[in-house]
Amino acid sequence: MKYEKLIQGVGDILKEKHSSSEVETMLNEAQKRCEELLEENKDDSKALKEHTFKRVYPGIAIYETMKKHSIPSEDAVWTIREYFQRYCAKVVPHMRRLIALPGMAKRFPKFFHNFSMKSFSTEAGFEYEFPETTGNESRFSVVKCPYMEVCKRYGCPEIVKAFCDSDDASYGNLHKDLRWGRTKTIGHDGDCCDFLLQYKK
Repeated sequence: MKYEKLIQGVGDILKEKHSSSEVETMLNEAQKRCEELLEENKDDSKALKEHTFKRVYPGIAIYETMKKHSIPSEDAVWTIREYFQRYCAKVVPHMRRLIALPGMAKRFPKFFHNFSMKSFSTEAGFEYEFPETTGNESRFSVVKCPYMEVCKRYGCPEIVKAFCDSDDASYGNLHKDLRWGRTKTIGHDGDCCDFLLQYKK
């Protein structure tokens, strides 16, 4: 069976503590559950599917399956988080090399802002507030997150923090002149996700 990327990646981590046969059973069950979720939500907008079909529904499916196989909730959330942490660890060196090019660090907050508004769009269900900005920075707050909305609907809001933490892994230490200043997220019980990426030199 061909597994969703997230399901397979979580399975690779599970194999570090569980037998291959047990993990394969979980992956098969998770993939079938994921296909059910995709069918149930086939009418999601195209913009929302970029998030739900690639990450949220596969995440819910493997989380439900891990719990079904007596993996404690805290450990299951950690395993999903670890998948994203390892993925980010592969991507970040490429980003650092790009930002190290002359002038790129100074331009990066604007690039980050434009990328975020396009990829995490209002069409996908994200809602924003925009605090006053000063200097060369990107500052915005997510006040409604479809990741949380969907996970709450399926009774597993606790897994959203695993998605949130990938941002810290991605942007937290890119360049000596870039400050990542997010202090709270909806997934970690905050009232918003207060994004801040600031160029300071």
